[in-house]
Amino acid sequence: MIFKRRDKRLTFLRIKEFLLPKKGWKRALDYVVYRLKRLPDTPHKISVGLAMGVFSSFTPFFGFHLVVAGVLAYVFNGNIVAALLGTFFGNPITWPFIASFSVNLGQILLGRELSNFETVLEQFIHAGEAIWQGFKAAFGSGQSDWDFVFLFFNQLLLPYFVGGLLLGAVVSLLSYLVFRPIIYAYQKARAKKKRKKSRRFSRSESSLKQGS
Repeated sequence: MIFKRRDKRLTFLRIKEFLLPKKGWKRALDYVVYRLKRLPDTPHKISVGLAMGVFSSFTPFFGFHLVVAGVLAYVFNGNIVAALLGTFFGNPITWPFIASFSVNLGQILLGRELSNFETVLEQFIHAGEAIWQGFKAAFGSGQSDWDFVFLFFNQLLLPYFVGGLLLGAVVSLLSYLVFRPIIYAYQKARAKKKRKKSRRFSRSESSLKQGS
């Protein structure tokens, strides 16, 4: 592998801070489920939107996943809100695995040497630090390491892009096939519950009128 480690191993503290947010992920998951239950659209459009959000999570366009998901949902006539919610598939817990598998798949397709999980994670963190240092150096603070950044783009980001497209297409298709029947069943059950409630209300109202 062309990259060399700065440190022998990633520290446990850095991994913990990267993977575990202070407030936890249960609240975010509850919010996504809550919003999905209330989307006023067909199961097909909601599932397409979710699939586009999942797909965008496999692209290396960090910071622009919401934009990518929204554009793809619009192009494929999916629910845009569902697409934005679908980007939650890519989070600090799943991202290391998404990145590692996408990079390795891209390296296989491009005929390059494979990177291990820890190397991929470490080099992404290192590249982020190098880009930040480069911006600070442009304003006269510190030294830049753009050679590493360009090397990173060629050796890791390009394979990530290639592998992410293929892997994202497969996973997003599977997500559509999984979510569509679940959403259809939920909407059907919810509509049935509303009809029962409406009939009970109508009977109650009729009883009150007869009693008066």
